Amino acid sequence: MKFILLVVILQVLWEIILEISNVLYSKKHTDIPDVLKDKISQEHIRQSLSYLVDKAKVKIASDIVNLFVLLVFILYGFPYLEKLVSSVSNFLILQGMLFFGIYWLITLIVGIPINFYLNFVVEKKYGFNTMTYRTFFLDVLKNALISVIFFVPLISLIIYVISVDNNWWWKVSLIFIAFQSFVLFLYPLVIIPLFNKLTPLEDKELKDKIRKLSTKIKDVYVMDASKRTKKQNAFLTGIGKSKRLVLFDTLLEYPKEEILAIVAHELGHYEKRHIPKLLVISSVFYTFIFYITNVVYTYVLNYVDKPYTAFIYAFIFVSHLMFFVMPFINKIQRKFEFEADEYSVEKLKTSKYLTSALKRLMKENLINLNPWPLYKVWYYNHPSVEERIKYCTKIYL
Repeated sequence: MKFILLVVILQVLWEIILEISNVLYSKKHTDIPDVLKDKISQEHIRQSLSYLVDKAKVKIASDIVNLFVLLVFILYGFPYLEKLVSSVSNFLILQGMLFFGIYWLITLIVGIPINFYLNFVVEKKYGFNTMTYRTFFLDVLKNALISVIFFVPLISLIIYVISVDNNWWWKVSLIFIAFQSFVLFLYPLVIIPLFNKLTPLEDKELKDKIRKLSTKIKDVYVMDASKRTKKQNAFLTGIGKSKRLVLFDTLLEYPKEEILAIVAHELGHYEKRHIPKLLVISSVFYTFIFYITNVVYTYVLNYVDKPYTAFIYAFIFVSHLMFFVMPFINKIQRKFEFEADEYSVEKLKTSKYLTSALKRLMKENLINLNPWPLYKVWYYNHPSVEERIKYCTKIYL
């Protein structure tokens, strides 16, 4: 148990060090890159740094609170919960569901004040948040309901498998991969509509131009993102017949050429088959995680009575350990983003509109211009805007 505590504490401390170092580095490096001088001013630097500091404070506070809660559970909570649920029922799966359910509910409640502050204080301060209190708490309830509906059968099946087979890692991996694919398929069909309204794009001219970019895209949807934020985005989601191209309604305020450049970038992910590639990578990654978890689980089982208790100790240990592998996953995703940018500028035969859209996104979303290089390596699954613009202009002026 001491080794589990050590890894958990070291991982959280490293997260905090990354946040503080990123802020200090960005404050020291306030020069505007040459490729951004036409759009970015010193006022933007000041605002983006202020936004960065406020978000970092919330992130560090969240890390500390979550660490405290987790340490309490590791030292006292899980042994107590094991005894509590064992006294309620002799049915192992029901015990496990109560065990995980109580832990999940407590962490959910702990996270609500932090998310509330982030949205209604920090995001509102910089003009991004458009949520009402009602929307916020409805989102919490909907997320909780979705978690119960999806995870109750998943966790029940996992508890059953680990209780009947000590060498369960490959079976749990297959279950989780199937679950992940199922959720990805349902996401645009069921989950998004619970939170946002998706309507077909009404701008016929824009729709025709998008269809000319790719004949494989039949329908383009607009999401009422403005009910929660003023930030802009577009994304491809789903797999197979559930695949959808979705535009934030806030993005429609952009010039059509810039919207087309952003859409072409998203289509690049489709044409380059990035979604299935990431699905394969994540499947391999999670299989590795469950294999290591199984090894640790076998060791922990010598110190606890129930398989679900051993599983959660082992999984917490491995998941925190895997945080140190994330730079490798993010590096692959940044490569995919460069490939999607390349597809966009080649499709439009100019880098002008994508680079102008990137500059606009940076300015309006107060993106940090000068992140600490190690912070980028650890957290950025997209290259920085400066890197993307330089890459695009190498392909087309």
